[in-house]
Amino acid sequence: MNNKDRILELYRKDRRIERLVSYLSHSPSAKIHLGGVVGALEAFAIAGAYFQHPRFFLLVEEDKDAAAYLQNDLEGLFEKKSIHFFPDSFKRPGFFEEVNPTNVQMRTELVNILSQSKAAGEIIVTYPEALFEKVLSPEVLQANRLDIAAGEKLSVEDMIEFLLDFGFTREDFVFEPGQFSIRGGIVDIFSYGNDFPYRIELFDVEVENIRTFNPLTQLSLAQIHRVSIIPNINRSFKQEQKVSLLDVLPPETLCWVKDPEILLNKIQHCFEQAGEHSRTISVLDESEAAAIFKDQAFNLPREIMGRLQELPIVSFQPSFFQYNENIVFQAKPQPSFNRNFDLLISELKSNQKQGIENFIFSDSAPSGAFLRHFRRPGSPCQLSPYHTHHPRRVY
Repeated sequence: MNNKDRILELYRKDRRIERLVSYLSHSPSAKIHLGGVVGALEAFAIAGAYFQHPRFFLLVEEDKDAAAYLQNDLEGLFEKKSIHFFPDSFKRPGFFEEVNPTNVQMRTELVNILSQSKAAGEIIVTYPEALFEKVLSPEVLQANRLDIAAGEKLSVEDMIEFLLDFGFTREDFVFEPGQFSIRGGIVDIFSYGNDFPYRIELFDVEVENIRTFNPLTQLSLAQIHRVSIIPNINRSFKQEQKVSLLDVLPPETLCWVKDPEILLNKIQHCFEQAGEHSRTISVLDESEAAAIFKDQAFNLPREIMGRLQELPIVSFQPSFFQYNENIVFQAKPQPSFNRNFDLLISELKSNQKQGIENFIFSDSAPSGAFLRHFRRPGSPCQLSPYHTHHPRRVY
């Protein structure tokens, strides 16, 4: 067993993680405060809880950057599982002037994944501004999705009608979501639900082959059996067809909220900013950002917080929730070593005397002198060329 797997196993069996999972299994809507968590201990605690009891996890960080860092940490711990990132639709969170097409695509893709997932659990990382916006309900998405499978028949005329009805444009070549092209028996479609366009090869009316390809090089990337073509959910649907992401997730979803008070404050700020911005939009404005506001595709702060009250929650900061359980780790921030290996070695030896086991995770191999010291028999430190974090204590 390598160091990463060993430390994950330690967290999976940790008495505090076992206590958390056990409490949640007996109280489905419990509110638990997990205190004393610093650094990447958050990611290890989440991973330990998931490995002990897989279920849907929604991780709400303080902001977009923190969410991206947590996703990166978790991707390093979950080698074979996708960690989904759920962004807001705009170029800057909380600023509604300009839509980011890539973010819209990621939101649409996640709704599609959740509506089809057969996994025991999915892990979604997000932040307050993203939760403020509504998403398309799975039922509406299912009814307005074009599924194409290899070996099945496909009516090109019906496909063209579907794509045009949902705002796709016909081009000679596809370069961005919302475009399609037809050249003989080859159909290229850039769906709003995938990072790369699909190339569908037809033999008469039968789908012979489907693969993704790079639109810049035209080179094939992966062959697949079935695809789902998703329209732009911001333009193609009305407010009554959209719901909160919290309503899309299963009722037993466990929400990990970094700081509930920051979540509430940011959602309230988004609500106020959206109100101010909506008064500046002209009725003649046909931009995608304007379409979102005209449909009022946002969740009210009281709706989000009310829905959260119904779900089990683990938070890392005390807040207004009435907590059923308080579980505390004794983690401390890592001291600053500033490349001083003597100081680092002294700290590791001190840990050893206190009965603490040291783990070091690194992208690159440590220096020769450092390795020579810790290769001696009876060394307290185990080295692993893994992950991007600096050395830290693990309890």
